[in-house]
Amino acid sequence: MGRFVPEISITFVREIIFQNYRIIYRNMIDYIEIITIFHGSRLLRL
Repeated sequence: MGRFVPEISITFVREIIFQNYRIIYRNMIDYIEIITIFHGSRLLRL
């Protein structure tokens, strides 16, 4: 299971780091919904 996303205060939104990717997803009852995938070399705007 992934960890909570620090910049989002919604408890069912999680993230997992896989190789150079940050995968943000929502854990629903019957399925997992992928919200977005970021590559590690991308600079994010705050």
